[in-house]
Amino acid sequence: MRGLRVVLAALVAFGVVTGVPSGWAWVRSARRVRSVPDVPATEVALVLGAGVRWDGVPSRILQGRLNVARALYEAGKVRRIIVSGSPESRGYSEPVVMRHHLVSHGVPPSAVVLDESGVDTWRSCRRAAEEFGLRQVTVVTTRFHVRRAVALCRRLGVDAYGVGHDAAADGLRRVSARGARREFLATVKAFWYHR
Repeated sequence: MRGLRVVLAALVAFGVVTGVPSGWAWVRSARRVRSVPDVPATEVALVLGAGVRWDGVPSRILQGRLNVARALYEAGKVRRIIVSGSPESRGYSEPVVMRHHLVSHGVPPSAVVLDESGVDTWRSCRRAAEEFGLRQVTVVTTRFHVRRAVALCRRLGVDAYGVGHDAAADGLRRVSARGARREFLATVKAFWYHR
């Protein structure tokens, strides 16, 4: 009987440690995950990095995010785009690569702002709040990641909406599935560590 109690207690503890963070991300992002046509207009889109290929081109998943940001800009939903990522991704500055991609697809250089300190979601959101002084933002990332990103920005006092690139529909099902599995653990970490 004692062994059963220990097992049940362990299961309850595991449920709290892992279930509460998922619930937090869903609640904090409720009605805030939108599409390009229905997201409220904000001054700035914050595009989170997702890797650079060996030849200095954005990864396919990052290209999807950048295409969403460009669509927001072209629709008049944002006036500026902050590209946030690592200064060192396979020998390239991820934000510089991101800016080049946007500019080469018609976004004016003056509308793109670099953030080379956004090495993870928390730092990108924190810099948006503290360094750029944003109080409202549209976070652009991949669908499996958008709820945590919105929740973290809101935890920092930023009124955030999110628009996610549908990687699975864009032929990246395997990457999307792997990202969704990783996202579960990242959400647990975000909830318990970034308090």
